[in-house]
Amino acid sequence: MISKFKYILKLYLLALIALLLSSDAFSQLSSGGTPLLFANPGLFRNESIVRLEHPDAQMLELEDYKNESSGFPERMGVTIPVNLNPSTSGQVSSLVDGSKIWTTVISVEGAVGLGLYFSDFKLPAGARLFIFSQDKKQVIGAFTEKNNKPDGLFSTEIIKGENITLEYFEPNGSFSSSPFTISEVLYVYKPMYFAGERNLKGSNSGSCEVNMACSEGDNWRKQGKSVVRIQIKNGNAAYWCTGTIINNTAGDFSPLVLTADHCARSFSETYATPSDVAQWIFYFLYETQSCDDETVEASKSLTGAVKLASSSPNGNDGSDFYLVTLNEPIPASYEPFYAGWSRTGEMSPAGVGIHHPAGDVKKISTYTAPLTSSEWGDVAGTHFRVVWSATENGHGVTEGGSSGSPVFDNMGRLIGQLTGGESGCSNLTGPDYYGKLAFSWESNGIADSVRLKPWLDPLNTGLTSINGSFNSNMALARFKADTAIILVGTTLDFFDQSTGNPSLWNWYFEGGEPRTSNMQHPKGVAYNQTGLFDVKLKVTNAFGADSLLRENYIKVVPRIYPNPTQGEFFVMMGDESDESTRISIADTQGRIVYESPAGVPAQPFYRLNMSALKAGFYLVTIQNRFFTESARLLLVH
Repeated sequence: MISKFKYILKLYLLALIALLLSSDAFSQLSSGGTPLLFANPGLFRNESIVRLEHPDAQMLELEDYKNESSGFPERMGVTIPVNLNPSTSGQVSSLVDGSKIWTTVISVEGAVGLGLYFSDFKLPAGARLFIFSQDKKQVIGAFTEKNNKPDGLFSTEIIKGENITLEYFEPNGSFSSSPFTISEVLYVYKPMYFAGERNLKGSNSGSCEVNMACSEGDNWRKQGKSVVRIQIKNGNAAYWCTGTIINNTAGDFSPLVLTADHCARSFSETYATPSDVAQWIFYFLYETQSCDDETVEASKSLTGAVKLASSSPNGNDGSDFYLVTLNEPIPASYEPFYAGWSRTGEMSPAGVGIHHPAGDVKKISTYTAPLTSSEWGDVAGTHFRVVWSATENGHGVTEGGSSGSPVFDNMGRLIGQLTGGESGCSNLTGPDYYGKLAFSWESNGIADSVRLKPWLDPLNTGLTSINGSFNSNMALARFKADTAIILVGTTLDFFDQSTGNPSLWNWYFEGGEPRTSNMQHPKGVAYNQTGLFDVKLKVTNAFGADSLLRENYIKVVPRIYPNPTQGEFFVMMGDESDESTRISIADTQGRIVYESPAGVPAQPFYRLNMSALKAGFYLVTIQNRFFTESARLLLVH
């Protein structure tokens, strides 16, 4: 039997190996894995709960109502200032190898969800930070040293509920200097949905809205993959807006995102600081999987950006654009489409807008009447005016949270971003207004900081339009095994199916021998213990890296030997068994003729004797916390 602390140590040794193959496929470029507390809840004590006073949600809702028509973005949360770190809060437990684990729960009564803003975020090598919901259905992390930024700033996706748990592990950690400080806790008071939830009917956006996954989106699938939901930070408030990944004439797939300038402004007219923008979170592929399937898969996101240009200081008299570059390249697994654009200013006869109203899943709105030229402030010709049309599955409009979203012309090119308007599910034909990319190009001023031209045409080609594209150069990790279920003690082969012509392969086989491989197609990987095991592949080429983790991909089941038997036989469990293993034998009538006693120690194999039973077939069932497997055994005399 493996002792509790040896078991914990074993888990972390495996986790540290997995850390070497960190994944880009998880949200916020995390490394994946499972918190220790899931298997060892005894490591947590109630005295580590930090309870914070909740803001007045009714007052916040009233403020939102008063500002509803003032052209501000959709506020959904406010921050609570704190000063929490492993040196001053929570509890620390020491493991037998000198490693330490810090845990705490942050609790804010009445919160729809909670997010965290960090300062001095400098995780040392080997450290891992997990954050998860009370029901353990939403887990983000592990965050590692690879999430460190020069400015020490970091922020997290919103975690469901009013209680969230943090687990921080540091090998041989002294915690003498804190690896991070939680400086603000985001209190979300507006309704929202989380990955894996079902029944999104009656969501926080209007009932007339049309899911991007419906038939209206069939001709716009590529453009849909360019649209992102943005969690805006501005001072002590958080807002929803929408943005677009946008192409440039260099075709270098720079991570440029276009949104609206007013998304960076708060109710009090304060403007987002560089530190605020460094903690914006960009959500990719936040959408339902079909028009009727109302679930959202685990979100993919990136944290942090740098402002390049905007229509400020023109305010409402400009074209209301705001362009940023993300702090990290967009992983291939996020399936980014770099939207094409047109700066001609022509009045498109038809097209669509794609957006995240009220921070909801991705929606599509359709226009079938030509756009007209208009304005938002006092300067003529800064905006397109659009009126939406009814379609097969509804009548798409825009709402708060749609701000900054793109409008596409009939050629699938971005021509503007949303400032605001009058449309809504109670005003289906009310007009909306999109700042023209044609005006943003160079009409807001002469400085590079107020024009799109220097950033979208860095080669100074003079092109008036370009098409969008996927970055086909990037490596995309894919693989398969020749079988996913094997008998303990046998081997299998793995085959790389990645795209993008990778030049480097890094495999990690949990429970396998060898544990790692740099071969493109590893063969003869042995599994000498039963259970369910992850396989992970990271591929790299000249344009970047991508990772794929397939959890519980390999199922290793026990082996019965000899079969047929004259009486004595063995159930082979491999090098390491699970102490929860139970064995039962039933005859052809389903009657149990043997059942292992409770409390049998874990062991590599179990010796059983059936010589006292009649010859014939029997069903041997092996059950533990990983699986239940049955096999027919023939007894002969």
